[in-house]
Amino acid sequence: MRSQWLSACELSENDLQRLERFYEDIQSDVEQFLGYPCNAIFDYSPLFRFFQYPLNNVGDPYLSSNFRLNTHAFECEVLEIFQTLTDAPKGSTWGYVTNGGTEGNHYGLFLARELLPEGLVYYSQDAHYSIDKILRCLNLRSIMIRSYPDGRMDLDDLRETLRIHRDLPPIVCATVGTTMKGAVDDIAGIQAIFRDLAIHRHYIHADAALGGMLLPFVDNPPPWNFSAGIDSIAISGHKMIGSPIPCGVVLAKKSNVDLIAQSVEYIGTLDTTLSGSRNALTPLFLWYAFHTVGIEGFKRIIPACLEVADYAIAQLNQIHRNAWRYPHSNTVVFDRPLPEVTRRWQLACQGKFSHLIAMPHVTPTHIDRLVADILAAEPIAPLPAMEIVPACEIVPSIPEQDITLVGTANKNLLAEVSAALAAEGLSIEALAAAAAESEGIEVVKLRVDDRERALQILNQNLDIGRCYGQASSFGDREADLVLSKLAYQSVSEDALLVQLEDRPGALAELLKSCRGEAVTIRSIRLLWRGKGKGVVAISTTSPAALKTLLEDRILLS
Repeated sequence: MRSQWLSACELSENDLQRLERFYEDIQSDVEQFLGYPCNAIFDYSPLFRFFQYPLNNVGDPYLSSNFRLNTHAFECEVLEIFQTLTDAPKGSTWGYVTNGGTEGNHYGLFLARELLPEGLVYYSQDAHYSIDKILRCLNLRSIMIRSYPDGRMDLDDLRETLRIHRDLPPIVCATVGTTMKGAVDDIAGIQAIFRDLAIHRHYIHADAALGGMLLPFVDNPPPWNFSAGIDSIAISGHKMIGSPIPCGVVLAKKSNVDLIAQSVEYIGTLDTTLSGSRNALTPLFLWYAFHTVGIEGFKRIIPACLEVADYAIAQLNQIHRNAWRYPHSNTVVFDRPLPEVTRRWQLACQGKFSHLIAMPHVTPTHIDRLVADILAAEPIAPLPAMEIVPACEIVPSIPEQDITLVGTANKNLLAEVSAALAAEGLSIEALAAAAAESEGIEVVKLRVDDRERALQILNQNLDIGRCYGQASSFGDREADLVLSKLAYQSVSEDALLVQLEDRPGALAELLKSCRGEAVTIRSIRLLWRGKGKGVVAISTTSPAALKTLLEDRILLS
């Protein structure tokens, strides 16, 4: 009967093709999966045979029930491992495998409300977005506490807020690895505030969605688990461990769980979880991972992830993205790239920041490709800087299609240009020049009645070497050769000539400042390089705003 029923359930050719296209898309997208904390490396194929049965972990995992198609035994083994990882007191801690971190947070705050119905919840502005949603579901009163810049809860703000509301028992939702910055709230500091203010009735729930599988495997972690005095904790399973289905665990003091237990006759067990029917496959995945990769495997995996995170920081900072990570975190925070980069690499973004998370599937090659894409999306020559010595006053611009020459100041550029053109009977109709002798740079901008002939004469008589298109690829040795020659390029009427130091990433800083002031750059051209300096021509739709932004950095406009 089963085989007959299944034989009638076949997909059409169009549906099969649709699934195939979807599979190919997933295979492609997982190669640019850097922004979210999900491990993409796992193989649960030995468990696939269980997918054909209606497994359901209804009810309390520690109790038998009338519904025997379950994986409670495997679930209990998984919970025991997590109890060890979190220093949970043996015999007095209860838990179950959840659908993910949000359910775990919901359960922990639900227990807190049942224990302290008049309680007031405190959580930081960097807490996961699920907290605010859960508080509305539970109709819990709450106060959001400020965060430090690195993402930790501001304990000074917490202390003063607790002092004002000392008549209400506090329920603190501490984050062990904030979503965007990977910060760990100071649980020991929170406990110290309780003692200082003589607050004896309180509850601490720890949202350790990612951090709960990092901190057990690093040296000298901050206090974060049951040994630090928490009352409940939520940890994700699909993040560091890896799973094709979102999952996690919640652990809590058994004495608090007993307050909400209810007997359900028709399933023959206690209802102690949030959901009735529960996924019975995810406990199998977690059990399989701990029995294959094992604790020893994670002791190797987590340090390797942190090494990749440090590699990412080094590479991103070479292009001046201000990358950093919180100690013991694999979350790398950096300046937000352009949308095409964040979309391609699926980067999580908030305000001016983006982050990547060095999960086990992320390699240095991924980081190199990301950096290359950032550079490609935001054209940054490995030159310019913001530390610019004022060169001269701004000289009024002259019409478009003029000739601009940049060379070394001690070569008498203006005199040579004038003599070469006069010898051929060409007169200079308009002229602007600027020099920064201390920096060795001279700029001449002129208009003649026959531009093409003038360029030919200058090439022949001044030994003009290479043009802008090749200058950007000069090495140090070649740059010295160019000093005795000239580089020229026509510059539009609204272009500004700016002197910069020749070092990697400086142009990125300049462009970032422009974006911050809403100055749209139309074009940037490198005109000259030599002796650690460079000159770029910047054209914009709002030249007045650009002049104001650059202030005394302009050579000639």
